[in-house]
Amino acid sequence: MRLAQRPTLSIALAVFAGSASADLVTGTITADNHYALYSSLGAAFSYHGGNELGAGGSPGQYNWSEAETYAFNGGDFIYIAAWSDDAVAQGVLGQFQSSGLGTILSGDSRWQVYATNINLGDGDPHPTASAIAGHVGFADTNALWESTYAGGANGVAPWSTIAGISPNARWMWKNVPGDPDPLEGGSGAAEMLIFRTVVPSPGTLALAALGGAALLRRRR
Repeated sequence: MRLAQRPTLSIALAVFAGSASADLVTGTITADNHYALYSSLGAAFSYHGGNELGAGGSPGQYNWSEAETYAFNGGDFIYIAAWSDDAVAQGVLGQFQSSGLGTILSGDSRWQVYATNINLGDGDPHPTASAIAGHVGFADTNALWESTYAGGANGVAPWSTIAGISPNARWMWKNVPGDPDPLEGGSGAAEMLIFRTVVPSPGTLALAALGGAALLRRRR
């Protein structure tokens, strides 16, 4: 559900973490140039929306100028499909919160990325949930997920500050061999990209803290 265009103990833990998540996630995100947001619960993938298909914003001067905010069932994973117009700069910036996830910002080491070798651009429709499921299955089977590249924080040129997103969030993209900053300059590097992060089951953080506290008591 899209909310707004302007985002104004070991065994118990293992069993709980393995259960299906029904965690409500809220997220605010933008991308230069395009993104679409998804989640998965088991084999079921859901599409939650994305930004403008063209270069212009609605509102905002560019499609990345103002972020969008969403609330959805996080399931097991959050996925972001992202692609650029191959000119000037590119990146994804955002933040997500839930009871199991806590807060995760773009650029966090919990994100992974997979390059699909499909080059999308301005005007291309958002991929369907079933298409993303196919790409994810291929990446899982072939162990193709990689660590992301994390660049400058919210406020860095050429984007300036994106309202509604933490100043600590960092623009992220895919590492490109031989390129020290894959955010700068046009990119056609195996786009579209798919970013993902795990959504822990609700209560996992609390159970982990409880387990840690119990361990400390045993050591005293």
